[in-house]
Order: sequence, then structure tokens, then C-alpha cells
Amino acid sequence: MKKFIIFILALPFFSLNSFSSEKIYKGTLIDAHSQVGILISNKEVSERINNTDVDLTLLSMRGKYENATKRFKSIQKLTNGKVQYLIPTKLKGFARKKRNANEAINGIKDLKKQAIKNKINYVGFGEIIVQHAPHDHEKLKYEGINLDLNSYRIKKAIDIILKDEAPIILHVELNDYEEDSKKILSQLVEIGKKYPNKNFLLMHMAQIEIEEAEIILKETKNVHFITSHSDPYRAKNEKRKRLGKAQTGWITLFNKKNNLKKKWKNLMNENPHRFVFALDNVFDHHWKKKYKDRVYFWRKALASLNQNTSSLIACGNANTYFKLELKCIP
Repeated sequence: MKKFIIFILALPFFSLNSFSSEKIYKGTLIDAHSQVGILISNKEVSERINNTDVDLTLLSMRGKYENATKRFKSIQKLTNGKVQYLIPTKLKGFARKKRNANEAINGIKDLKKQAIKNKINYVGFGEIIVQHAPHDHEKLKYEGINLDLNSYRIKKAIDIILKDEAPIILHVELNDYEEDSKKILSQLVEIGKKYPNKNFLLMHMAQIEIEEAEIILKETKNVHFITSHSDPYRAKNEKRKRLGKAQTGWITLFNKKNNLKKKWKNLMNENPHRFVFALDNVFDHHWKKKYKDRVYFWRKALASLNQNTSSLIACGNANTYFKLELKCIP
């Protein structure tokens, strides 16, 4: 009986040792794009940020236009500076095709003035929605939009950011709008070459296939990929397709064993400056459910890359492109 008790007591110790021996990237981690909506309070989102292993979050705001700057300042204070501001680009109906484009553009300019007036040292702008699939969800009713990089409101928004010397974050959906993917891909190469000294970052990996990503990497030096929503937590396409509720074009960089696919892993190691880590938390459940799990998941994935690659994707690239002046510890 005594031997049996000793064996039982030893089990938790054995499990803990096994867990702690797992290879984890322990360096500085920047979430280069997340958002806060109206369904979570400043206090709640701040608590999540404070209790999760992300060193810095670049944060854009959703919801009421009038509250954006005030909300950010509150969260910045509550997190003791663990967030930096990305000026929202879509709070005046920018991504709604029936809204007046000039009103939306003026909204971006006004939010920039608000940030300056409130002495917020913003580091860039949130994503510019070029394409976005329709949503039929209790938290978002949205008709969708399918523009391109030559559309009036897109060009005007890009011009604002170009003048500000900030990276341009673009939201395109090559899978959800497969019929236009060749056109968008061509335009991404064109704009990269047109502005060789500017950086363009593609949200959610642009839903890109690896062959298309290789074209971007080969033909441009300044069009990069943000890793948000490219893991198994979001790549549940078939259920969404059946329900018709949201995007169905998410890609995943991971295999069935939750390891980085060999082709993507090789591409990252060969092009370490071209990928930027972000989670893009948007809705309340992104912050409240599995936030820590997703961070831990990505820290394991980063650890599987070359050390220089993991440090650049986790911290170094965002640090450079957004001019954060943060010390990146590998």
C-alpha cells in the first residue's frame, strides 16, 4: 500500500517535468495587430493583456468612433504601457461599400488629430480593409466588400499612411475572393515595386497559398505576411462554409500534428524578415477564450524555427517596421 501511494504522489511531478521540458520560444513577443470591440470592457481586456505572456500589443479600436482615443488611453494606463496605438481606419464605415468614401477617409484624419491632441505616441494605423467576406453572425452582420488596391478609398487611405512613414497593413482575402486573386496578387507586386522604401503587411497571410507567397517573396522586398488567423484555432473552414456565417478561406500553416508544415517552415527560415507575428484578437471571445492557449501554441511553433528567424518573427520585424525601439531578447 505504501508503494502504491508513493507512485501516485510521483505522477504529478513526472507530468510537470514532462510539460516543462517542452521546447518553447521564451523571447520577447509582440502582437503586431489586435483590436478591441464594444463587447469587452477596458478593464476586462486589460486584465487579459496583463495576465498573458505577450510583451507588447499593437492595438486598434472598434465600435464607436467618438470613444476610440479615450478607450485606448484607458487601456494603456491599465496595462502600464503594454499596448501601443494603431489608429483605426474603419470606424466611419470605411469597409461598408454604401458609405461615403470621403467621410470614411476624413474619419481616419480626425482620429489621427485626436491622437496627437491627446499626446498618444501612435506607432501606425490599423488594417485597411480591401476585401472582406460577408458575415452573418450574432456579433457581426456585414454585407462584405470586394475592392482592390486601385479603388478610390483604398488609395486615399494608403496615401495618408505613406505620408506618415508608417507600414501599410492590408486586409485582402485571396481565397474568399478567389476570382480576383490573380488581380490582387499582381497589384501587391506592383505596389511593392512602386514604393520600394515602404513596408506593406498582409493580414491573415492574405489567405495565400504557398506558391503565391513564393511569388510575393521573389518579386518584392517589402511586402510581408502577418501570421494572424493562420493557425488551427481559426482554420475551421468547412463548418463556416456550411453555416454561411463568415470567411471560409482561412489557411493554416500547421499540419495535423500542430507542427509548422515543412514548406512553410522552410519558407520562414529562408525569408526571416518577411513574416510578423500577430493574433488579431477582435471579438470579446478572442480575448476571453483560448487567448493564453494560442500564445503558448505560437511560442511552441516559434521554437521550431531557427533562432534568428523566431526572434525576428516574434519581435524584431515588428520592432523595425513600426519603429518601436524595443529591446528584442531572443
